[in-house]
Amino acid sequence: MSGKTEVNPGLNATVINSNLDETVFNSNPDEAEINSHINATEINSSIQQSTIINPNIAAAACKLSPGNVIAGKYEVTEPLGVSTGEADLYICKYGGQEYVAKIYRRQRAVKQEVLTALKSIDSPYIASLYETGEYNGFPFVVLPYYKNGSLQGRKFTFAELKNTIIPCVNEALRVLHENGIIHKDLKPSNIMMQDDNKSIAIIDFGISSVVEEGNTVLVTKTGMTPEYSAPETFRNLFLEESDYYSFGITVYELFCGNTPYKNMDAEEIAQFTAVQRIPLPKDMPRELQEFISAVTYFDITNRNKKDNPNRRWTYMEVSRWCKGKKQILPGEGGDNAAEQAIPAYPFMGRKYKDIPSLVTALAGSWEEGKKQLYRGLLSAFFKNFNPEIAGYCMDAEEEMVQDGEKEDIIFWNLLYQIYPGLSGFYWKEQSYGSLQDLGNDMLERLWKKDKSNYSYWNDLLNNKLLSGYLAKAASPNDSLTAAVSAVEASHRTGKKNQRDRLMNDYTVAYLLSGRRVFRDGDMQFENVTELAAYMSGLFEASYREFENFCHKMIDNRDVLDVQLEAWLIALGKRGELEAWRRQLS
Repeated sequence: MSGKTEVNPGLNATVINSNLDETVFNSNPDEAEINSHINATEINSSIQQSTIINPNIAAAACKLSPGNVIAGKYEVTEPLGVSTGEADLYICKYGGQEYVAKIYRRQRAVKQEVLTALKSIDSPYIASLYETGEYNGFPFVVLPYYKNGSLQGRKFTFAELKNTIIPCVNEALRVLHENGIIHKDLKPSNIMMQDDNKSIAIIDFGISSVVEEGNTVLVTKTGMTPEYSAPETFRNLFLEESDYYSFGITVYELFCGNTPYKNMDAEEIAQFTAVQRIPLPKDMPRELQEFISAVTYFDITNRNKKDNPNRRWTYMEVSRWCKGKKQILPGEGGDNAAEQAIPAYPFMGRKYKDIPSLVTALAGSWEEGKKQLYRGLLSAFFKNFNPEIAGYCMDAEEEMVQDGEKEDIIFWNLLYQIYPGLSGFYWKEQSYGSLQDLGNDMLERLWKKDKSNYSYWNDLLNNKLLSGYLAKAASPNDSLTAAVSAVEASHRTGKKNQRDRLMNDYTVAYLLSGRRVFRDGDMQFENVTELAAYMSGLFEASYREFENFCHKMIDNRDVLDVQLEAWLIALGKRGELEAWRRQLS
């Protein structure tokens, strides 16, 4: 594409294929080629093995009709109008009661050891297994019939969640885990509302496993629902903590009406959950935010250290939360909170008696905090009872003498050296509750073209503070740290023109915030399908407006709008962009 960009009804400048949810930039396709992109379903060779025909699956494995009898006593009355990819469901009657028979479509769909363990369980919060066996060579289970259906598609108040649903699910998980069962697919559609329309029961153990020696490692992830899956399960590691992570995402959905990962594919979810905390809406009650953050805490390295608060919550912590007991949240407490106590330190009119609150106060009053350090007040204070921290302070003082231009960097490093668990990101007179908050602020300012913070972001990237923060203050997040480090390196050594700087800012904002939103004026798009639909509507309504929009997205030098490019990369479309550029060259 050179000179003036021509845009015709065939979309010969920019083709966005909504069927594939990917972006195809074609410099000059003919009409037949365009139609093939829009109307055809293409198979990606890199993923074409994801669907495998199993010879053990029959096309219509066990279609039952009313009057058929299962296990010699359960008479089928009608199919249950609920969609499931693994089995056919039927309402049955026996002894005047209604039941549900689940006939699996695979001959080895359920592990026998799971069925054996489940049949021994008697809990009001776990669906009973009344009967198991085979029907025409296919496994079946007979379960209670929950006439009120599942929790899928329903929303609940905070009070309903805290007082009923969370305690019930917590007790169900306790019983399962005590019997060595990891559910592995907890989500609203697998939680049924009981006949009292208040209490619940967990169902669907088709992909569950029996734990051996404290954990279970699988060869395959078949049956997982990525939106609800814990970070470690993408590495094929399933633990009790994994069920609690799914529990947290489920509660999020039951309150908000959607999961935090809507419109992301499995790979994007795996990357996000490995490095980020769950993004929580501001209107969610603080108490519920704390619950979800605690049960979805990504770091499980301390899972066996019961005295360490920096681990994902499970049964005991959730029980205490339900009773209103205050607890240290994961990521906000040291290895031993008692060891953080110190003699009273006076600062800015207050006295601080523990390291976390003192360091937070020093960071929050940046210039006054630096004075405490560089006047020798901190080293003198810690000398009396903590020689290690006193040594950190004296090293910082000496470093300041050698290179006074780095006084802010030296002070910043010291804060996280004294207290690695410092909650929030601090730099000079600005602070953010988390890197996610920083990323969200960057996005909002970029969308508004607010340049007031550009020098601040430049400071962060030039001094490699973001990757430094990830290394110092959080659990190791290798993927995010590597991505942020690459942007910092580009910023420090790149051409330094305005577009490059803006590209770095957008890239960092998308990385840190976890958001995947493209905004143009009042219009907002969360995926390529939405953008494609908008462009199609423009084309139908006004060719001139459609043409103007296309020229705004890509100029006559084939240069993409900087936000669009950063957004597409954030969506995982870098490969398509590079292929498009190779096609142009």
